[in-house]
Amino acid sequence: MMKLEVNMAYVISNHSCVSGGDNQVCLFRIVNGSTLTIICILGLLLSSLEIYFLRCKIRLSACQNLFITNVAVSDILVSLVGIFRGLGIISSDLIGAPDNQPNGFCIGYAIALATLTNSGTLALLPLTIDRLLAVVFPLHHASVITTKSSMGIITACWMPLLALFLYDTVEYATGTVQVKFFERYHRCGMARTSPIPHLCALFIPFLLVLLMYTVMLAIIIKSSRYFGRFLAISSGIIVSSLISYAPTVIGLAWNVPMSYEVSQILTVTLFYINGIINPLVYFVAHPKTRAYAGRSTGALRNNHSVNNSFNHELENTVR
Repeated sequence: MMKLEVNMAYVISNHSCVSGGDNQVCLFRIVNGSTLTIICILGLLLSSLEIYFLRCKIRLSACQNLFITNVAVSDILVSLVGIFRGLGIISSDLIGAPDNQPNGFCIGYAIALATLTNSGTLALLPLTIDRLLAVVFPLHHASVITTKSSMGIITACWMPLLALFLYDTVEYATGTVQVKFFERYHRCGMARTSPIPHLCALFIPFLLVLLMYTVMLAIIIKSSRYFGRFLAISSGIIVSSLISYAPTVIGLAWNVPMSYEVSQILTVTLFYINGIINPLVYFVAHPKTRAYAGRSTGALRNNHSVNNSFNHELENTVR
């Protein structure tokens, strides 16, 4: 078996696999970037399908619909920026940084990347708050979590993201920070001296979700309560998201040194693969989606059988 050895001095240098470059470096970057791009495209498609099912086919209660849709919207946004993250690994030309010099698209992408990647942890907050209240105050949950209050919670949780977007836009417009193409990670980004606002937008929601879910789980175990269907779906989404985001949160919050390979696999790929896991948790865990899939498969089989019978009868008639 041939062993592919990648010289990292070449990987972090200016090589474009579209315009040419070292063969081994191009193979490494194309495989790495293509894998991430495919993961994010699948996440985009599955999350969109999840919203379609929630809105058109299999509806939960109004509030539950809102919370799951909110997470799916966040997964779509993260997957969108992830697609361009993968393309940037293949070549800087594909994300608006020819010869590693950022243009308007690269600048817009850098602001979107810095902002939208934080939406994952923020979108988990309303779902976690809802389930915690359902466990702690089961008798009053329905009167507290209404459609109106659900929309209020979701809107409040997205406000930090809007503030972060305005903060980045103002910083760039005033010349406080510059947008550049980071050769080491093959992406457009903002060269800032203080990443504290972005760390807070990622770390604080992550910590709150982890704390609330731990408290909720402790109450359920201690009181031996029944793990309901929606609680099981929510738990699957929350736990998978926490696992996916944990390496990135830990690496950024404590500035953990990582090699390029570890950074790409353990943080970047795992971070974006959550967009695939969340919809699959919903599709697999919800009995209505399984029943709908079974009915659709059965209908396709019946149509196929009818067509075969018709063709067979037609052949006999012709003979």
